[in-house]
Amino acid sequence: MCIICKLEFLSTVTPGKKCIGMCPIWVRSHYALEPTLSIIGNVPPTTSILIQQGDNDTQAPVQQAFLLQQALTDKKHPDHTLITYPNPGHVFYPSSEWFTSLGPIQPYVLADLYSGLEAHAGFSRPASAAIISDNATSVMPQSSSSPPQSRAG
Repeated sequence: MCIICKLEFLSTVTPGKKCIGMCPIWVRSHYALEPTLSIIGNVPPTTSILIQQGDNDTQAPVQQAFLLQQALTDKKHPDHTLITYPNPGHVFYPSSEWFTSLGPIQPYVLADLYSGLEAHAGFSRPASAAIISDNATSVMPQSSSSPPQSRAG
């Protein structure tokens, strides 16, 4: 398919036709989103924020996570944590810096997510998650002055 044909496909909505793959409405919705950095000051200080980012994410570069963390620090948000993971891509599956591979979310990423939920929302892990987390380090809340964490996968 030619490049112009692909662009026309992504910009044309056919009423009553089901989208398969990349839908024009979905693609357009991304352009309508307001950047997070400009609205991050609206997040109440009582809201805990956990940022998890793979360093091989081809859709949201890891630098974006550092900018978000810096914006939270600048706004003096009291409870945010950044965890970067070497190797995973956008779906937290081992990927290269050029291509996001598809697969299940890595257990250590889920363990960090569950730890964050336990620490801030009182959630408890299902039995299967408790087994996953045996080999993971818990994520503890950080103050806004703490540096981001980085975990090996």
